[in-house]
Amino acid sequence: MIFNGSRAALPECLAAFPQLRVIEITAAPAVLQARLAGRGREDGAEIARRLDRAALALPPGIGAVRIVNDGPPEAGIAALIAALQPASACAASR
Repeated sequence: MIFNGSRAALPECLAAFPQLRVIEITAAPAVLQARLAGRGREDGAEIARRLDRAALALPPGIGAVRIVNDGPPEAGIAALIAALQPASACAASR
């Protein structure tokens, strides 16, 4: 199962699901700002709040695979697939 959740909820989620794997997908603030503005769903103040939240660290003690999604969509997709299926990604690279 894949779900998009809040950083603040991670400790509770990990307590309930100890095998949970966290994948943090991020982008540089300028890239994220441009993408959010391009969607046209949020005003400037809402985008600023999203950027502030995006800069927050994960809660202490929570490890994650971090994907920096600043490039073309194909690169982000490949990085996510590799994070979701690490054994398959290793086999494909041989």
